[in-house]
Amino acid sequence: MTGGTRIRRRSLMLAGVAGAAALALPRPAQAQAKARGDYGFAPVQVAPGVWLIEGARQSLSPANGGAIANIALLETPQGAIVIDTGSTARMGAEIRAFADQRLGGVVTTLITHHHPDHWFGNAAFADAPLLSLGATALAARANAQGYSDALYALLGSWMSGTTPVPPAPRIETGRQVIAGRGLRLLPLCGHTQADLAILDEATGTLIAGDLLFLDRAPSLPDADLTLWQASLAQLGALSPAGTIPGHGPYHRSLAALTQTRACLAANDARLAQAAALGLSPAEAMAAGPVPEFARLGANPEEYHRSVSQRWSSYEDRALRKIRAA
Repeated sequence: MTGGTRIRRRSLMLAGVAGAAALALPRPAQAQAKARGDYGFAPVQVAPGVWLIEGARQSLSPANGGAIANIALLETPQGAIVIDTGSTARMGAEIRAFADQRLGGVVTTLITHHHPDHWFGNAAFADAPLLSLGATALAARANAQGYSDALYALLGSWMSGTTPVPPAPRIETGRQVIAGRGLRLLPLCGHTQADLAILDEATGTLIAGDLLFLDRAPSLPDADLTLWQASLAQLGALSPAGTIPGHGPYHRSLAALTQTRACLAANDARLAQAAALGLSPAEAMAAGPVPEFARLGANPEEYHRSVSQRWSSYEDRALRKIRAA
């Protein structure tokens, strides 16, 4: 990578920061709510009986109060099926208030994976089943204190009153009928060691957790890219009518799947090339994300995280190729 190339890539990286900020600017009502110390959620019905609270397409920060993950709620005659609960007790309480006031309460809560922005609001739902895959529950319990310490340090007063309440590993996968609503619960992996995806049969809506991202850079701290790509192939075979990714907007297409697949492959190739060229981690970071994806929300932060967290595996791969040559 020449000096000129690096300069151009730094320029693209800076442009990506501006683009991400523009994509993730809060709506005026949300900005006013944050000034009051609440989130001001405005759930949107994206399909019959399917509600979405879309998170900011950013990294966790005090500016967004940790509200970066998508929350889905499915209506049933007995109350809402809540899918993920957010990063803080305050988030969980506001989601619960909407479910109680508009959807007749909560019948059960499903947690897609163990990252804390998806389950640290669980305390507001502890009076109904809180379910996840077994490996998700184990990882949530193992990491609860570390996640809590990190989020309190990062989000400050937004975390007030938040105590981790891990989900229970009691979920039945396959086709299930919950409170009269038919769902396909798919035990997958790749973003983490256990990723739950949910297909709503009535509408064909796929709620994919962090297996899918759209217009927001994927997060890779616990990723196995080979398994992730295999899970994406399984999701594509479902031919959903619309998708709710873990981060990013609802879309009536496979745009999230297409973008996630391409972004993972491009990031992998970029880091593999940087390691093969003998670059240092600092040089790989300075090169910035692949230009095609530099403008995604949470870039370049997520690209930098992928370098810092995964660089040793790419160096090992490069050394194995050298020794085999």
